[in-house]
Amino acid sequence: MNCKKAQALLSAAVDGELSLKEQQEFEAHIAKCADCQREFREAQKTKNIIREKIVRFKAPQSLVNSIIRLTETTTG
Repeated sequence: MNCKKAQALLSAAVDGELSLKEQQEFEAHIAKCADCQREFREAQKTKNIIREKIVRFKAPQSLVNSIIRLTETTTG
């Protein structure tokens, strides 16, 4: 794998969305390429910071029920 391909897969790698083969190739590349390894680590840090800062709200049950009803009427 070259740096261009590793950069293209960076986001998917951070999100754990690579196939087994892609993951193995990506890991082999960043093990020998300090620049790509640094980019990967920085992307991981950024994702962790964002995850920590996100405020999650529970949807009201009435909204959940409305969505379920709407889904049932459009698929059934």
